Amino acid sequence: MKMKKALSLLLAVLMLVSLAACSSGGNGTASATQGGATTPAQADDAASGDSAKKLTVWVEKIFSDDANNYMVERVQQYGKDNGVDVTCELVAVTDFVTKLNAAIEAGVGVPDVISADATRLVNYYPDIPCVDVSDLVNEINETRPYFKATYEGTKIGDSHYFVPFCSSSTLMFVRKDKLADAGITEMPKTWDDVVAAARAVSDPANDFYGLGMGCGDTDDDDENMFREWVWNEGGSLFKEDGTVIADEGTFAEIATLYGDLYKEGVIPPDATTWDSGGNNGSYLAGRTAIVFNAPTLYNAMANNEEYKELLENSYIAAPPVGSVNGVYMSFNRGFGIMNTCKDMDTAKDFLQYMMDKTWYDEYMDQVAPVYAPVFEDEKENPTWRDNEVNAAVLAYAENASGYYGWPVATLEGRAIAAKHMYMFPFEKVFNQVATGTATAESAIQEQIFNIEDLAAQFK
Repeated sequence: MKMKKALSLLLAVLMLVSLAACSSGGNGTASATQGGATTPAQADDAASGDSAKKLTVWVEKIFSDDANNYMVERVQQYGKDNGVDVTCELVAVTDFVTKLNAAIEAGVGVPDVISADATRLVNYYPDIPCVDVSDLVNEINETRPYFKATYEGTKIGDSHYFVPFCSSSTLMFVRKDKLADAGITEMPKTWDDVVAAARAVSDPANDFYGLGMGCGDTDDDDENMFREWVWNEGGSLFKEDGTVIADEGTFAEIATLYGDLYKEGVIPPDATTWDSGGNNGSYLAGRTAIVFNAPTLYNAMANNEEYKELLENSYIAAPPVGSVNGVYMSFNRGFGIMNTCKDMDTAKDFLQYMMDKTWYDEYMDQVAPVYAPVFEDEKENPTWRDNEVNAAVLAYAENASGYYGWPVATLEGRAIAAKHMYMFPFEKVFNQVATGTATAESAIQEQIFNIEDLAAQFK
């Protein structure tokens, strides 16, 4: 019971994910609704015991109304083409997990197909609510190969519990004019390059800082980037077998380096209090030379005349690599089939329908560069090949095989690491070192204790 309560609490603060939805009446027709309200037609169908095939789909709602509408139209079209009564719900981003958990708990209103990602699903361990769809993923992969990082990185254990559909990303934004002023002509490619360039361009006396990486309590952008930095240089908190690396020297070295950069004035003094908007805010304000952010930062500059000059002076690329690897955090998302679905064949057929190449490519064109496709052949698609920013986003997706707890390979280890993520452990370590409240070694040890406490819940 104690573990169940703890699981519910942690699930309530899952990574924000939005869902799109549509609702349909009989005869394969559908209409979009908000918040899952039941239409009179739906109530009549339920009362009459309509025996037509039915499918309830929760699709991820994203930043673009046009793209959401395009997605809804596709779901509606499946109903029309196949005589399926399709119900879709448009669920607010902040309500998704609560709504899904309530439906599961009550056994009423549980969807058949949901937007899913590995972190969300693994947080339900040991009762993952979606079925194994490895056969379907393998079938898609045979006809249209996924990126290797997508195919491998979306597995939970040895299985796929959702069909990968797209990937979000983090990009590196660099003030190339500031680097040029410092005599740097080559843009950073490695973490060592980033540190060297950041030190060279910093001018704290004039409120300009080389590296805009924050470590506030809820800065999830830089939480993920700290993980990548540590991974890329060969560090981690977990071994593949799920055991904790108690003497993680690489993690401590990088955290100590971050603390040194903070004390040198390479990182803004207020970075220890930033939330996830801190790094992009500092960049748009002209205070930082290098930041890591979602492609929405590019959109903010591209769509505002005020930032025209800043955009012209920006170099935008996939994040740096380290001396050991170039693993990026995976933000792959897709569609999962709930284990309560009564018509698995229709649900799988629906997912195949959603992966149609022509429609898929048109949809991904609409959401570029915020979301990227996850198939090998997209590297030859002009949309993703010829546009510098889109190409950087695709490069990220191609290398995004990391996950919370990487490289842990056990299902229980993945679950523990995913729950540990919501404590923002890497940020806490970097923050304690920067503010001088703990050494890197003692701050890391604190996180190891937290991991052990979480692991005890599964015993």
